[in-house]
Amino acid sequence: MSKDPEFHNEIDVVMRVMRHAQAAVRSRFVQEVVPNRLTIVQFNALQHLHWYGRDTGMSVSELGEHLGLAHNTTSGLVSRLERHGWVVRRKCDKDRRRARIQLTPQSEKLFRKGVEHAADFWHSTFGQLSTQERESLIESLKRLKQVMAKPVWPSYAQLHPRDADHLQKRFETDLDELAQAKLKLVGMRLILAQIAEKQNEHELAAYLNQAASEEIRHTNQLLSLLGRGENMEVLLSALAHEDNVVYEELVALLETAPHAEEDEESTLLQQMVQDSQRYKRWFCSVYKQTNP
Repeated sequence: MSKDPEFHNEIDVVMRVMRHAQAAVRSRFVQEVVPNRLTIVQFNALQHLHWYGRDTGMSVSELGEHLGLAHNTTSGLVSRLERHGWVVRRKCDKDRRRARIQLTPQSEKLFRKGVEHAADFWHSTFGQLSTQERESLIESLKRLKQVMAKPVWPSYAQLHPRDADHLQKRFETDLDELAQAKLKLVGMRLILAQIAEKQNEHELAAYLNQAASEEIRHTNQLLSLLGRGENMEVLLSALAHEDNVVYEELVALLETAPHAEEDEESTLLQQMVQDSQRYKRWFCSVYKQTNP
C-alpha cells in the first residue's frame, strides 16, 4: 500500500470528481421528477414497473418486495399513482381476483422524455470536451475498470429473503400497519358523525358511529393477533409515548407558526398544547398506578 502523499492526493481528486459527477446526474434526475409532482419513492416505483413489469405488470406484493416496502404502504403508494394517472390496475388473466399494476401511456411518455433529457445532459457536459480529451478520458476509464475488481452484488434473494421467519415478520408488519389504518378510520368516522349530528343528519350519524364501533372491534382483533390486544400495560405505555410525540410536534409547530399570538391558528395550537400536556400527565399517572 503506497504511503506517497502525492498518490493519496491523486486518489482524493478522483473521488471528488466521481462524487461531483454523481451529484450532477442526481440533480438532473430530481429536476425531471419535481415538475411531474412525483416523490422519489413514487418515481422509484414507476422505474421498477418500467424495468420489470412492462409486459405483464406487477402485483402489489411483487412491487413491495422490489421496493422493500410493506404491503399496505405499497398499496397506498399505488393508489396515489393511480389517482394521478401514472399507473392502472388490471385484472390478472390467471386469477381475476388479483390485480396487476401497469404503467399508463403518461408514464411511458415520462420515460421516453427521460432518455431525451439524458442525451441532452451528456451533450451539454461530456460534449464540451474536445475529441482528444474524450478519447483520453475513455481510455483512462477503461483502464481503471480493468484494474478494479468486478463488483459482486448480493442477489435479489439475498436482499429479500423469503424464509419462514422473514415472511412471518413481514406479515406482522402488514397487520400492524392495517391496525394503524383502522384507527385512523375510527377517528375520521367519529368526526363525521359529530358533523352529521350538528346538521341534523341523525341517520347518517348513527351509521357512522356504528361503522366506527366495528372498526374498533376489527382493530382489537388485529392487535390480539399480534399479541398486544389485551396487554393494558403495553397499550398504556404506547399511548403515553405517542402522546409525548404529538406534544413535541405541537410545540415545534407553534414555535414556527408565522402568526401573531392573537391569531385564531395560534390560539388553537396553544389550546392543543395545553390539552396535550393534560393528557400526558393523566396517561403517565394511570400508567404509574398500574405499574407501581
